[in-house]
Amino acid sequence: MDIWTAEKIILLGFLLKGVSCGGFSVNMPENITALSGSCVAIKCDFNIEDKYDEYLTEVATTGLWFKDGMDANINQVFNSRVSKSNRFSGKTTGKLHEKNCTTIFYNVSSNHNGKYYFRIMSGEDLKYTYPQPFSTVNVIEFPPKPTVQLYVEQKEVQDQEEVLEESSVSLRCSAETLCSSPPPTLTWSSTPRIPLSESSRLQELILISDLNFTATHRQHGVTFICTITYQLQDENKTAQNSITLQIQYSPKNTSVSVIPSDSVLESSSVTLTCSSDANPAVVIYTWSRESGGQLEQLQTGDTLTFNRVDLKHEGWYHCTAQNQHGSQNSSVMLDIQYAPKISPSPGCYKTVCFCEIDGNPSPKLEWHLSGRPVTNSSNTFISEERLSSTGLRSSITLHQSLTNTSTLRCVSNNIHGNASQLFHLLHVTPQESGVVDEEPHNPTVPTPSECFHVPTVMSGIAHEDASEPIYANNATLSPTRSATQKRKEPLYYASIDFTNMQPESDEIRGISSLTKDYAEVRCYPDEVSETESSVGGVQPKSSISAEMESEENQTILDQEAESREVFSQPSEDTTYESITI
Repeated sequence: MDIWTAEKIILLGFLLKGVSCGGFSVNMPENITALSGSCVAIKCDFNIEDKYDEYLTEVATTGLWFKDGMDANINQVFNSRVSKSNRFSGKTTGKLHEKNCTTIFYNVSSNHNGKYYFRIMSGEDLKYTYPQPFSTVNVIEFPPKPTVQLYVEQKEVQDQEEVLEESSVSLRCSAETLCSSPPPTLTWSSTPRIPLSESSRLQELILISDLNFTATHRQHGVTFICTITYQLQDENKTAQNSITLQIQYSPKNTSVSVIPSDSVLESSSVTLTCSSDANPAVVIYTWSRESGGQLEQLQTGDTLTFNRVDLKHEGWYHCTAQNQHGSQNSSVMLDIQYAPKISPSPGCYKTVCFCEIDGNPSPKLEWHLSGRPVTNSSNTFISEERLSSTGLRSSITLHQSLTNTSTLRCVSNNIHGNASQLFHLLHVTPQESGVVDEEPHNPTVPTPSECFHVPTVMSGIAHEDASEPIYANNATLSPTRSATQKRKEPLYYASIDFTNMQPESDEIRGISSLTKDYAEVRCYPDEVSETESSVGGVQPKSSISAEMESEENQTILDQEAESREVFSQPSEDTTYESITI
């Protein structure tokens, strides 16, 4: 046996063992794995002594294979020339006369397990069995897993923590063909499923498939699965191997949630929560708020809580998520909702009343007269003006006679509540003190649409200084309702409103000739003019006489007579006083 020396070599990806004895040697794989139901190939080449080379002819040369021994009668399982007597079906694919003894056995089963020896024969002189080396065939029922390797920037890596986003990544899957006919196939899949682009090739009985991409956060935690499929006669057999990528990346998909919701009721509690996807996890969350065009830093942490919110908390809130690879921001608008609020400042002027409301959501507004809703008509005119997304101003103009029991109410509501403002309607006669008109009256006689139902002198305060006109609405008459003559006094002006809610013409009812310019009230301290007249009613201590300028140049007596007719009628001058409910 010492004439035999063993030698191990690697040939085309297989481990081969070589033996030399006086020029006789053979090379074949030491171990071969075969898949049950497929085929097995024993790659083989040999050498002989030079003196026998002339016997190696294509016609005469025969190759034999023995299994688990070298007895030709017991252990022979294959003859390259006599296929009918073979225990195993197969074919010698190598050319024996060129010293290539590669052989394939088909329909592999567990019977093929064992040690295989090669014997060369040619004529009567060349007959030699190679005792060593031999190949051991191991038959398996299921195919082996393919090999999966990870390459980053074309370098194989074992530690996946080195995989950073934006780097070039390649996944390689490889497997032996195992003498499958047709050849096996390699396919890639992923969980969760993402689009894949792969390329496959066959390299010396090794099937290879590469998956190339640029690493992003979308591949983090994704399991890539490589599957090899062997197509056998009776069935397909598959095997799989996988790798789950761990990719490091800066914060992504940062978002802010509001509990209970983005729209928060005033005086309630609210919590803002910031979340982000990052690997490694976010190190710090920072909160800020827009204030005066700048960001105001608030606090750190993934939550921001207000136990009792009011309107000052409304606005944009920003969350910044940060880890060692970068940062990302997210924003949310905190919307504070509240029931309607009515501003106490607007009120009434003459026949027009105003109501300003504010609420979120924007409230609705209605006017109620004596408990009933009113809309635009010939007797009422309602207008609305949007002040902001939450504010509204409405005005109502009344063109109708009112009673002492009439009330006017501004009513507003939204989903969170309601509010109202009550306006009391006060009726003032010429003998009563009215409400001071805060704005000076123009001496020009008002038009009918601006006036009350009958001529009325509004109450006011007279000043002693005669250097400028004094606007007053308090008539001073003598006990006999006539002008008095006590002392000389400066000239005073009084505003006179002639109300005709539904005029029959463009003239002032009762004093149609007094429509040109203005009414002038004069005081006579020393004597009473012959044209003075009296007006019935309560008699104050002093008296005045009204002189009206007209286009027809009527006498003062005629004017006062017509004035008497007007003043004798009851007044329906209406003053509004607002009360917020």
